[in-house]
Amino acid sequence: MPIDTDFKFEKFEEYFGDIDQVKKIIDQCQVCGTKLVLSHLSDYKNLFVQETARCPECGAGNRKKLHTLN
Repeated sequence: MPIDTDFKFEKFEEYFGDIDQVKKIIDQCQVCGTKLVLSHLSDYKNLFVQETARCPECGAGNRKKLHTLN
């Protein structure tokens, strides 16, 4: 299964602040503040999960991340 080059590996350094701030970084659109729609595709053979985030209101926030399961 080829990996799309638009995906970036998750870095925990990008999450900072208290629990409410971290939830905001993960769940809210950076443009309009609406809750993002998250989609996940698991690949247990290669030990990663592809995450795609998009904003239902403004269409921004098309974030693509790879989460390693190791």
